[in-house]
Amino acid sequence: MRRWLKWLLIPLILILLVVGVQGYYWYQVKSDIDSLIASVRPFAKVEYGDISASFLGQVSLDEITIQPHDAKDKIFIQQALLASTSRAFFLTAHEQLRTGVLDDPVSLSLLGLSYDINADYAENLLLFSSDPQKKSLDTLLCGESRVIDQAAMQAMGYRYLQGDLNLRLESSANKKLMKVRLGAELAQFMKGELNLWLALHQGGTLRREGLAKTAIQMLGMTVSDLGYNKRWKTFCAQQEGVLATDYLNRYRSALVENLGGGSAEYRGARLFDALASARSEGALIAARWEPAIPLEIQTLASPKSGDALFSSAEFALQVNGKVLELLDQEWEVMHDLFGGDLRRAALAVVESKDMGAQPVVLQDGTAMKEIFPGVMPIRPPEVKKAFLETPVTDLGSYVGSAVKLRTFFGRDMEGVLVDVTAGAISIRHQVEQGRATFPVAKDKIAMIEVYR
Repeated sequence: MRRWLKWLLIPLILILLVVGVQGYYWYQVKSDIDSLIASVRPFAKVEYGDISASFLGQVSLDEITIQPHDAKDKIFIQQALLASTSRAFFLTAHEQLRTGVLDDPVSLSLLGLSYDINADYAENLLLFSSDPQKKSLDTLLCGESRVIDQAAMQAMGYRYLQGDLNLRLESSANKKLMKVRLGAELAQFMKGELNLWLALHQGGTLRREGLAKTAIQMLGMTVSDLGYNKRWKTFCAQQEGVLATDYLNRYRSALVENLGGGSAEYRGARLFDALASARSEGALIAARWEPAIPLEIQTLASPKSGDALFSSAEFALQVNGKVLELLDQEWEVMHDLFGGDLRRAALAVVESKDMGAQPVVLQDGTAMKEIFPGVMPIRPPEVKKAFLETPVTDLGSYVGSAVKLRTFFGRDMEGVLVDVTAGAISIRHQVEQGRATFPVAKDKIAMIEVYR
């Protein structure tokens, strides 16, 4: 009898041990989540119904509500999943998230998100501009509508935006590179994905003090329309009192008038065709920015960062399957439209203060004029860039710029200047197989021109 009791006690002890470990793990995970929720309490009240945390497996929260500060209404999420392909992550997750140094890949998915267009938080959160005096590119030609606000969204037939969001972080083996993937799909609205490759600062930390010194190595983005463009076109056509089938042509004409100075041929007709095509039903837009030299976020945020940070040779755009190679005039329009927004986004990382739009003042003390209400160029529009002959000794100031050169042997080359040393320069050049970098000795350069 005692022998049977002994064999019964062994599995019982093992079961109790497993239950104890699982119970401790569940308690530790719950404590970490509650601490994280407490840290965001000054901004929003977060509550959840149930938590599931299997040992060395994914963690899930059910029935989550988020109530932004000074709002009565709540955002609802059916389930949040925290997962990793490495089981070791769940043993060290607390330390990794605390220090901002990720050793293992991790993903966070928000499933069943419900965002109420009519809620009080929607007035100033995520989608809408709170300044009625500014007119967005979306409403360049849309009757009296200056912003796509709650009333406009409801007129388009939206009451809720419902869908899923997901975020994935994955660091390289040497912890010097981080891949960030952010995806979202909202039914009857839009689907988008952002892929960002970050060259991390020393130690690879994602904390604010280290993130400001992190450099962007490549940025890719795709956006596909799931129904918003049709509703937007119908709404704006009604505001203008025209047929919906004619609205995109009117929209393109407005782009030419406001961005092209009334001349599509001068400012780049193909870009306006692409912008209008991007507003068609079911449109698919893909863009990629790959700087020749990884650019630190704090450098992007500097008002004196200069145009050399951006060049058309480092940017690729595709609209509805059609690749658009931007000409100089077209690149100027793109730069004016989105360069300032990118700089403000970088400033939001570097600084915590309010990033409201500030007027840009020229050297003579006069304020720059808006392209159209709400869109401010980030450099004087009267300065025209061109390929200018440049002394070899001055090339160190133009890393990242497009260049053309001729050697003493009569060879012509062009590309992006990516490096300058005491005796040579390096140029990234487009070849049939992709991109290649060529070194050129300075004493072999007969003439070089820099786009500036």
